[in-house]
Amino acid sequence: MATDSNNYMSKYKPRSCFFTAPASIGQNDAQAFGPVASPSASNKFRLTSKFTSAGAKAFAVCKGVVLIQPQTGSNDTVNLIIRPYIQPISGLNIKYFIYRGITKSSFFDGEKVLAATSSTSDFINKINANFTAFHTKTNPQEEVPDFMAKYIGFDPANQPDNLKLDDFFFKQSDYVESAGEFIEAQGTAFELPLIDMGATIGDFKVGECGIDIVLSYGDYALPDGSDEFVFDLAYGRAKESLIDISGISDAFQQKRKREQIFQFLDAAAYYGFHSIEGGIVHTYSGGVMVDKKGNDIYNDVVSKFFTRNNVYLYIQSDRTRSYNFYGNYAITEGSPESLKFGLTEEGLAERVYGTDGWPLIIEKNPQVSSDGRNKMFVQFVTDNNVNTMLYGQVAQIDNAQHNNFCGPDDLKLPVDLDAEETTDPGYTKIIMLSNPATGTESNKLNVATFNILLYQGKTYNYTLEQIVDEEGQITSTYGQPNFFDDVFNLITGIPLLKNITDSEYSLLASQKIRLVNHVYNGMQHGITAVQTNIVKDVIDTGTEEIPTLKRVTYITQPIDIFTLAGSFTASISNDITSSSSASVASNSVKTYDLPKPLYYDVLNFTDSARTITGIQLKEANNINPNRTILGLTEVENDLLKKAIQVNQVINAMLILVSFYKEGNESLSSEIILYQKYKAGIVGENNDGYLEIYMPENEIILYSIDQKYLFTDDYSKFMVKETIDSILDSDIYL
Repeated sequence: MATDSNNYMSKYKPRSCFFTAPASIGQNDAQAFGPVASPSASNKFRLTSKFTSAGAKAFAVCKGVVLIQPQTGSNDTVNLIIRPYIQPISGLNIKYFIYRGITKSSFFDGEKVLAATSSTSDFINKINANFTAFHTKTNPQEEVPDFMAKYIGFDPANQPDNLKLDDFFFKQSDYVESAGEFIEAQGTAFELPLIDMGATIGDFKVGECGIDIVLSYGDYALPDGSDEFVFDLAYGRAKESLIDISGISDAFQQKRKREQIFQFLDAAAYYGFHSIEGGIVHTYSGGVMVDKKGNDIYNDVVSKFFTRNNVYLYIQSDRTRSYNFYGNYAITEGSPESLKFGLTEEGLAERVYGTDGWPLIIEKNPQVSSDGRNKMFVQFVTDNNVNTMLYGQVAQIDNAQHNNFCGPDDLKLPVDLDAEETTDPGYTKIIMLSNPATGTESNKLNVATFNILLYQGKTYNYTLEQIVDEEGQITSTYGQPNFFDDVFNLITGIPLLKNITDSEYSLLASQKIRLVNHVYNGMQHGITAVQTNIVKDVIDTGTEEIPTLKRVTYITQPIDIFTLAGSFTASISNDITSSSSASVASNSVKTYDLPKPLYYDVLNFTDSARTITGIQLKEANNINPNRTILGLTEVENDLLKKAIQVNQVINAMLILVSFYKEGNESLSSEIILYQKYKAGIVGENNDGYLEIYMPENEIILYSIDQKYLFTDDYSKFMVKETIDSILDSDIYL
């Protein structure tokens, strides 16, 4: 078994401030995060960790940008949203912390921001100082104007419930003409203030309050009707937030709605996660900040929650859906059971992946343990296909093959040669997860935390074609994804952060992690956990008629890497730095540059008497590139977007279909091997079945290295990069 799992978890280095004085809160069963017991736990899931407050001060969990909004149904209470400026957990991005139930009098006096005094919060004192300094510097001869609440974004009369929270944090100012001058429009005439970690914000009201902790999927917007949770002002202003499916009758629509719990964390689990090596929770006692580590985090912080012993196991699987969302992991056909689970290796039992119908496992039972960690054992269903893989995105897998990854050979159970019938076992090896625990050896309690696993282990089908015969009988043919399908989504996404000086260039990052299997000549050489980026740019064509060409490039960006020993990919570069959704082009033409030391080479070849500008992805020093890139023109990408919109495709992802039915590798007259594909979209229809949708005009892609895929129009204006220019780059050096 691997013994370096603690070292793997230490990379997160969680560091947060507790949001109030721990001794001032308590939580009961009816306030807890998770399935709501009444009237039916399968219908409602509470996303807010509610608690009863004695009215203590609120503190900033991390450094972040602040938005204040009125709480629905109350005239004297507000909610406060912090969007992290510095992420409190390295490698796990938080989108929002939502404080529900702070006194309005902590911030405002009527329509004005409170004046700073010795008794006002750090937040009020800072924003007053900044406001005064700004006006004193810009208009030194004039009196500082009144500090209105709307200047920091609190303007309820002009902010309807359906406004998105992201519209505030990523606002672009609008200007209107007034009396011959252009002034900022009322709706955007504000600046959201910044607050430091641990700063006092205000006072929680006496009574029931709450906090939401939301994971980030990236800084983008999707068309209405997508699967993702809607973070609008109605959500931000609510007293609490729940997912309620009691009014949804369609089973597939219920499943889609349940998936949204993946983006939310229990506050107890969030702070309990800090008890790993390197984690710190700052707390205040008597006005003094105290750093809590290890078991003290449980005793002094996590123990205040009813859910203090809950471990939340989230398992993401095919197409970023939850495990067994498509029913392809059933232990026996038609059964709900889809894995084995237990607290001992010998005590595994078949069970449904879920708790009260919701797609996560909540484990809360004490254990007998002689060390400081409690164990969970999981065994997945598999068909042992070459793309079988497991990754602990946030988990400690004690028997991982390496670096929290398990590949297909490692997961595969040996066939029992002594059995009467030699059959495939149908299960992976038993996976051992461990998490922090506290208490005596005979009654070891879980310290609340969360695990996120990514697992793919059984091939699924999508409807490729349906043929109706003369008697009206329908015959369906099916396709299966290859190793780089199910990676590129957000085809209709819009980046929230834009290069305002030139709208032709933008970068959108999807921070929902996916797995890419590196398979060459039928052999598996490694796995990469990636986020995906979508770059929109223009390239110079050198022609007068159309001087530039608009393009869209899909790119995988490594977050974590597993490489098999002895593989030729052992020299794969290990860049695990993720991108934000903001970027700028590095030259005046607004053409995307590959991050150094990556570069591309040009190798022309002939396909059916047509010369194609072939692109190979390279890396300086002959290191094997660890990215997959797919390039289209904007016109071609718009064809895919139209196919999604016309067919109302749900959870759409870009897929490539082999151009030739028998084999997909051709040899050009220049003796260059190349692959040829047709691009399409695979997604769910309104009944939940996966189908392929091809654009109205055929899109052909080529590849000569299975790393850079491109259409003829995308690559034709690209010119060879010289290795000298890469090695001389200041960025690379």
